[in-house]
Amino acid sequence: MARTKNKVATLPPPPPNRLASVSDDPPRKNVLLLTCMDQRLLDETVRFMNDLNLHNRYDQVALAGGAMGVHRLPQAPPDPSCTWWELFTAHLSTAIDKLHRPINDVFLLDHLDCGAYKELHPVKKIREEYPKASLQRMYELHAEELVALACRVHEYCEAQHCSTKDEAWEHIRVSCFVVDLRGRVTQLDT
Repeated sequence: MARTKNKVATLPPPPPNRLASVSDDPPRKNVLLLTCMDQRLLDETVRFMNDLNLHNRYDQVALAGGAMGVHRLPQAPPDPSCTWWELFTAHLSTAIDKLHRPINDVFLLDHLDCGAYKELHPVKKIREEYPKASLQRMYELHAEELVALACRVHEYCEAQHCSTKDEAWEHIRVSCFVVDLRGRVTQLDT
């Protein structure tokens, strides 16, 4: 739950698949990492992944707006017939089905002060609010997008497992993180 000064903002529940933080229950296989394309936090992202002993054990998809981009943006450049969601799930499916990566975890990592929220968010009110928002409010906006996308990714993985009966799609955990501009990462789903 995200907290504001005097009230509590209720988020949708995260997928029911992680019982402990990634520090207490680190991934044992490969990870698919979704991040924003912002260059400012590349070193911090690599450090975060390496601290979880994931050095050279993750595939990274970097799209403008991270979770918001995949969850909400309709057209994926350069192919306007493809949605950002389809682009993301194509990467995940390719990693698992074609490249046979042992992916047991999907990490969704957003960052505060995101330019895509200011320029690309499809909700005009959020585009206008975001540049003036407090860090806490930015965190809440990212948390909403992250949890919504996490639920969607979880459902997608379950559907892939049900339709293919492929064990590679079984028990994929989806975790949500927000990184501030100092590189501090907060996990949302524990």
